[in-house]
Amino acid sequence: MTWRASAACRDVGVEPFFAKRTSPEGREAIRICSTCPVRQECLEDCLATERIRIGIRGGLGPQERDQDAKPSRRRRDAR
Repeated sequence: MTWRASAACRDVGVEPFFAKRTSPEGREAIRICSTCPVRQECLEDCLATERIRIGIRGGLGPQERDQDAKPSRRRRDAR
């Protein structure tokens, strides 16, 4: 079983996760992510694969993910 099977969003449509963060739908996506037991795994998958550059993943939008990833990328590049 993958982490996706335990995701709080597994039975939710994709629309809230591709809405603006400040819209009612975007706030709903963030609320769903905030209660998700695999939020960290989702975020790590998104940062590691960079498959999806838009939308809310792991409770963060693209700009937030970029900010979150910068320190770890710097550490990785310094090796």
